[in-house]
Amino acid sequence: MAPRSTVCALLVALAVPASALGQAPDEQRQDEQWAVRAGAVLRLPGAWELSQGAGVVVAVIDSGTRLDHSDLAPNAWVNFGELSGNGADDDGNGYVDDVHGVDLTTKSASQDLSDGNGHGTHVAGIIAGAANRRGIVGVAFRARIMTVKVLSASGAGTTAALAEGIRYAAANGARIINMSLGGDQPDERVREAIAVAAGANVLVVCSAGNDARDIDVQPSYPVSFAAPNLIGVAATSPVEGRRLGGFSNFGRTTVALAAPGEDVLSSTSDGGHGFLSGTSMAAPHVSGVAALMAAVAPRLSAPELRAQLLQNAVPASIPVGSGFLDALGSVRAAAGASGISLGQPPRLRILQARFAGRGRGAQTLVRFAVTGATDQVRRYRVMLGGRRAAELAPGPKVLTMRKRGRPARTARVLALDAAGQSLARASARVRAVRKGKRNVDRGSRVGVESEP
Repeated sequence: MAPRSTVCALLVALAVPASALGQAPDEQRQDEQWAVRAGAVLRLPGAWELSQGAGVVVAVIDSGTRLDHSDLAPNAWVNFGELSGNGADDDGNGYVDDVHGVDLTTKSASQDLSDGNGHGTHVAGIIAGAANRRGIVGVAFRARIMTVKVLSASGAGTTAALAEGIRYAAANGARIINMSLGGDQPDERVREAIAVAAGANVLVVCSAGNDARDIDVQPSYPVSFAAPNLIGVAATSPVEGRRLGGFSNFGRTTVALAAPGEDVLSSTSDGGHGFLSGTSMAAPHVSGVAALMAAVAPRLSAPELRAQLLQNAVPASIPVGSGFLDALGSVRAAAGASGISLGQPPRLRILQARFAGRGRGAQTLVRFAVTGATDQVRRYRVMLGGRRAAELAPGPKVLTMRKRGRPARTARVLALDAAGQSLARASARVRAVRKGKRNVDRGSRVGVESEP
């Protein structure tokens, strides 16, 4: 993994000038990115006038990321609760030195986020390559990339690592999860992790696979799991993006959208740029558009984001559920929906309730997610062992409280209105921090979905 100092220096050196925000990107190789051209069905230039993805974290569960790549360093997610290189779990989430993400390809406590395969770096560039005039531009060029490494240099990993990666991303603030990988065996751990992500208001985007088969009939996982917060994506070829790639899996029930996936230019792990094809390249286009939507409509739930993407797809004669991904239509719809309450009443879910240390020196961490309509919420009250521990102002969909002192047995969170009445509540047992990575070598195989 690149040292934190290196990445932070690049964040300053390569940051987009404030005066450029709101202007159309003008990258050195942008004319080679057929999906972003004005004539493509994706209609990205129009969407960029409304949103660039600022403030949205997208977790790339893949083979790692070249963090010091000129197109990726400006948008690397930073866990500000963690100190780099001190060999400690500073934020109490069970992982040591997870400054930019986590490495689940090994049980080692340390994090090596480098990309020995190149797949994850390519996917990350499609989602959030920076608009810095140094190469390519990502769909959501102001979003942040959280690196969750589950695939080795050979492009292979396990379903247990995948499940842990989903849980990590959901618990640490990701709004979108991109999974450009797959396998033929279902794993209940992955299904349960996707459900946890739903509770944290996280949209999960999955590649459909590259076997040119109907996965309604012959499933592939995780894309074939039925979940209200999951979207499967097929790949289109560079004919204005209106033709299904010959390699792409499909299925009118399982695969909702088709997006650019053939001959896609993006960042590479040698620091340059290159072309790849596959549904692995299609899924991050959807993740990027979802990030554009979430930036203009942060109150929309994951199922609502999914619904807007599907409802605003361009009808197609290809065998997918809704049609071609339409960035402009989806972002417009999300922007319009942001002014009204589409959701259910507010709901709370405690994602983590953990303590580390002993006695008065112990630190308790409570991290909880908020979904549904939150207009009436004025504050969140966190109770530990029946006593008030903290009051938090409304903010992001995932909030965190840390408190020092003797750990309690239970945690409870209340969403309160202006009169102090409870609108929603959640409770959980407070347990000792579990060190991560214990079971990442278990389960069946998953692998990359590119270069068919």
